[in-house]
Amino acid sequence: MVRRYKIYLGIISLIFLIILFFMWLDSSKDSSEHHQAILDLRKQEAVAKNLATELETVKGERDILVQQRIPGLVPLRYDETINIDNKYVRNIIFTLAKSGKKNIYEYRLVLHNNTLMVARPKAEIILFNDTGIQIGMAQIEQSDATTEIDGRAGLDPGEVRSYTAAIDLIRDEEPSYFLLIISEA
Repeated sequence: MVRRYKIYLGIISLIFLIILFFMWLDSSKDSSEHHQAILDLRKQEAVAKNLATELETVKGERDILVQQRIPGLVPLRYDETINIDNKYVRNIIFTLAKSGKKNIYEYRLVLHNNTLMVARPKAEIILFNDTGIQIGMAQIEQSDATTEIDGRAGLDPGEVRSYTAAIDLIRDEEPSYFLLIISEA
């Protein structure tokens, strides 16, 4: 009887060892596949990083070409104050507003007069897409002023005035650059 139990115990132990062996084989196969998947992922991450770097380089080169083709173009950034080096313009801020699925491009332009005479600056904003094609335009009007101006078109000496309105697009594209044209009336 004891011998029979030893045989059963030996058979059960052998079956247990066989099961452990197959579990180890399966585990090592899964581990090998896991390591291969990690290696593939790291290769793809390296490729993606290189492609992102190349894309940034190409975008930078495109920006330079577009800006050289149209002097005075400035990259458009939303909700950031963009300082302009002009005797009548302090800064401009662009905002992307959304109404349903429609994008509305708004501006806030701050004009100032640091001269001793009344100035009558005229301002025009032109929007361009990423390849330098004009897609929108706005002329700054008296009615766009955010402060009461009593019908005066000019800026008195020392006066600062802001203008806000939406820019009309002639093409349904995302603007990437703007050109600000300032002249005196």
